[in-house]
Amino acid sequence: MRDCVIVGCGRSGTSLAAGILAEAGYNAGSDLLPPDEGGPTGFFESRGINRINERLLAACDGRLSCTDGYARALRDGERWLAVLPPDVEIDAAPAALRAEMHSALPRSPYCCKDPRFGYTLPSWRPLFDDATFVCVFRDPAATARSISGQVRYGDLTVEVGTAFEIWRAIYGRVMERHRHEGTWIFVHYEQLLDGSGVKRLADAIGAALDTDMADPALNRSRPDAAVPPEVRRIYDALCAEAGYVP
Repeated sequence: MRDCVIVGCGRSGTSLAAGILAEAGYNAGSDLLPPDEGGPTGFFESRGINRINERLLAACDGRLSCTDGYARALRDGERWLAVLPPDVEIDAAPAALRAEMHSALPRSPYCCKDPRFGYTLPSWRPLFDDATFVCVFRDPAATARSISGQVRYGDLTVEVGTAFEIWRAIYGRVMERHRHEGTWIFVHYEQLLDGSGVKRLADAIGAALDTDMADPALNRSRPDAAVPPEVRRIYDALCAEAGYVP
């Protein structure tokens, strides 16, 4: 069973993928985020890893390319909703943080998942060694609608147009930078639901995964907004990598 790192925008099916791996015996880490209405089966995210990624992103707060479309400024814990410009590099983890990163890494076989990895992955690569990177995505209109309708931070809301920018920023980095290093597998959310993507993932990581674990009833967000051309281009490229025909 190869270690796995799940990469993808929030509200894109990454929790479902992590749950399938956890059910097969993968270790998602300690002090996991609890389930809630937006993620009734859990998120399989370690609070420790989330905190580290927040600290890595905090240094870029003054360089966000999108500050409109939010009801208020993002606070600590909310940077998975940030839009980082493509020319902004995440600094290598400072020496003081590296020991904490080592401690936060779950025992093998692990499944690390945090939407912030879309930005911070370069800082973690030395620790992930030969882990398989699993990019999970779904129709960007469905993700944008889910982000704008189900953000769980009280008075924080996100407009649909800004949610598209979040999607574009994360998957643009995956396609233009991250996927060129290491072993990657791309899986559409619908392929998790019908089992075809679960089977491909199982073959790639050498694990026995349950192809019938996904509950289609949890697919509550529907694509009902016009997709911007650049977002559509990236989505088409992701679908080609996953062998998925929309």
